Amino acid sequence: KTEKIGKREFLKSIVNIPGIYIPSFYEASYNDGAFIGIKAIEKEAPLVIKKNMVMNLDKSYFPSKQIIPYADAVHDRAVIEIFRGCTRGCRFCHAGMVYRPVRERSIDTISDIVDNIIKNTGYEELSLASLSTSDYSELDILVEKLLSRYENDRVGISLPSLRLDGFSMEILQRIQRVRKTGLTFAPEAGTQRLRDVINKGIDEKDLIEAVEKAFNLGWDTVKLYFMIGLPTETQDDLDGIYDLAKKVVETYYKMPKEKRRRKPRITVSVSNFVPKAFTPFQWQGQDEPGVFMDKHRYLSRKFKGEKTVQFNYHDADTSFMESVFSRGDRRLSEVLYKAWTSGCKFDSWSEYFDYDKWIKAMKDSGLDPLSYANRFSDYEQALPWDHISPGIDKKFLINENEKAKLAKLTADCRQGCGNCGISNNYRGACNV
Repeated sequence: KTEKIGKREFLKSIVNIPGIYIPSFYEASYNDGAFIGIKAIEKEAPLVIKKNMVMNLDKSYFPSKQIIPYADAVHDRAVIEIFRGCTRGCRFCHAGMVYRPVRERSIDTISDIVDNIIKNTGYEELSLASLSTSDYSELDILVEKLLSRYENDRVGISLPSLRLDGFSMEILQRIQRVRKTGLTFAPEAGTQRLRDVINKGIDEKDLIEAVEKAFNLGWDTVKLYFMIGLPTETQDDLDGIYDLAKKVVETYYKMPKEKRRRKPRITVSVSNFVPKAFTPFQWQGQDEPGVFMDKHRYLSRKFKGEKTVQFNYHDADTSFMESVFSRGDRRLSEVLYKAWTSGCKFDSWSEYFDYDKWIKAMKDSGLDPLSYANRFSDYEQALPWDHISPGIDKKFLINENEKAKLAKLTADCRQGCGNCGISNNYRGACNV
């Protein structure tokens, strides 16, 4: 503003900063409604936009003076991000791919940030957040240090969804000295075959051993997260969700009676698979809403009458629209505007979500909703996000999708490099 240059001149001056994407500098092409490519129309615009990364989290900003709401919030607690990225390689996970490589905050930095957050907010619960908290390399030491510092103030520590094969029960014992919270595990699929398809890398034995230890330590509330509609899913995989939940309940009742304070409370939540860009499953289709609803009804009938298990599922229509936008192109901007003008404004709340309005907005824009949810299968087909790079090679994603069809696992990055491309595209970035 002080130099009084126009908007376009300003955009040209910043276009080569890594991580900056200026859509107006690129033009998309279509053939009979199908996306066929995108090209730069300004000579200054790079052919590929590479993400920018904070390589040293100890030197990055983290908010410690947070606004405290007057009303009760869903996540009403202090939160600290202890590391970024993930080495597990789940094939459905967008974040696990685009936030590579792993970068950890040091224990001292985390402690200093937490001190300020607790001092400034007065929260009595602290959540250690990341994509896979139990994979933090010094989690035992970190938890012990935080508990020692805040135990007398009755500040409890909560861990988000835990890996079944990657956490210490001793950590949970320490945590429950202050405040016992519910435990959440994510098997994701009901059978070992399907867990191998998605590269989850855990087995039923991991789950049973984990809940057995938790029950013996005094927990009786466990949440289990699953997905339905995953690639290659069969009826056996749906039945496996019910069977696995029943085995968890049976594990509780195998304990001596004197250890059982009350009936176990097991919550089974299923979300609907949504294919995401920059993942191996970006070439997979999604079940239509009616198919998801049939699966919801089937599982609801299976769990009906189970007094110790509560069954929840995610809305199928919402998941369908998520799929449309997760792999959409710039033509969806018109859909967004039309939906907004028709009253779609608070759609994260189910009572405001109006599926019919979204479908009408797509059809009024000349777009077929189903084609967006099931649009890519050919590896040679251009993708609307091909000109944007998170540092992961497309060849790696293709190879992972092919391995999924064979239910073949890829090892955790910490056990050996899987050649995803992040090290080549960002020299020195990956040190796992």
